[in-house]
Amino acid sequence: MRIMAIDYGQKRVGIAMSDPLGVISQPLLTLGVKSQRELIKRLKFIIEENDVRLVLVGNPLSHSGNSTRISEKIHRFVKDLRKSIVIEVKLWDERFTSKYALQVLKEKGIKQKGKIDQIAASLMLEEYLKSRSECSV
Repeated sequence: MRIMAIDYGQKRVGIAMSDPLGVISQPLLTLGVKSQRELIKRLKFIIEENDVRLVLVGNPLSHSGNSTRISEKIHRFVKDLRKSIVIEVKLWDERFTSKYALQVLKEKGIKQKGKIDQIAASLMLEEYLKSRSECSV
């Protein structure tokens, strides 16, 4: 089962994808956000082209686990996305993934800012895949 992860931002959206078995996560691409409608159209195409069966959308909660300002925007985005696709869409706590992605890029000497979002999506997907494998043991 292929899974897609989305690191949602108002200007850029990072996308990561699992392998067909749903075991390995890898960064895919970063999309510029022109409009919500255009973004959902592009995501729908990616989902169909890759036979995705589950979409994870990162939800950056506060330190205490409460919703943040961006969480409210993400909830609206998820609501619109769910209207456009027939597969499951799950929110996933992605606290600190963007900061960790920035740290990884710095350590590797990579200075491309557009990569941060797709790396963050990949880290989030990796956490999700790991949690699934731990549950099945």
